[in-house]
Amino acid sequence: MPLTLGANYMSVNPINIVKNVAGLYDGPTFKDVLEQKVTLTPLRGPSGPTSPTPSSAAPEPVKPGTPDYYQQRYNDFVARNPGVTPPDYYLGYGQKYYNRLMSLDADLSSEGRAWRDKTALALQQAIENKRASDPEGFAELERNPEAFRKFAFSTHPAAYVNSGLYDLPVQDILVIASTPDIKDVLSQEGIHQSLITIGKLKPGDVPDILLDTGEQYLRDTGPLAFTPLGPGLEIGKQLLRMFG
Repeated sequence: MPLTLGANYMSVNPINIVKNVAGLYDGPTFKDVLEQKVTLTPLRGPSGPTSPTPSSAAPEPVKPGTPDYYQQRYNDFVARNPGVTPPDYYLGYGQKYYNRLMSLDADLSSEGRAWRDKTALALQQAIENKRASDPEGFAELERNPEAFRKFAFSTHPAAYVNSGLYDLPVQDILVIASTPDIKDVLSQEGIHQSLITIGKLKPGDVPDILLDTGEQYLRDTGPLAFTPLGPGLEIGKQLLRMFG
């Protein structure tokens, strides 16, 4: 009857080989193994690295307009996909710049703050709409961080413009434009996003922008608006908004 050995006994003790030659040991030798007289049964040992298995659970809805929306989306992904890299958009851009934009109360006009709030809601709603329309497709998209980032950035121009970007005073636009880090502005998505947004600007928007800018200039400079001191005072105000 063939003798079953564990994989740990693949290397037969050399002393036993000598004993076998001398007729003092009749256990299995390398020859027996080669002639398949011995069946080797590997022992169950520590398993090697395995690829994470994505969960089949559908993404949970998250209410748009909440301050920690992106953190909640991130947490939901991690809970459903242990060991899988989550979309870097959630915390690397979405939550990061939501927090930063919300800190600009003192730098934005009332129109700018209203635009910011509408835009923040629109960006989150776009993600929730994608999830609701195709939960399985959304879950698959999340597991591809680059593809998810491209999708998310593609929703920005419409959110910016439809929330009234071109109705804002220029100084608000300058403050908003100066918010992202240089690395994000220079990224492919950032450049593409800026080009699309500029492409949505209509000729009819220009007079409104200039009018709003004039109104803000009067508010900033007051009675000095039409004196030689007015322009210099306005420049100082703009620099304070952007870098103060």
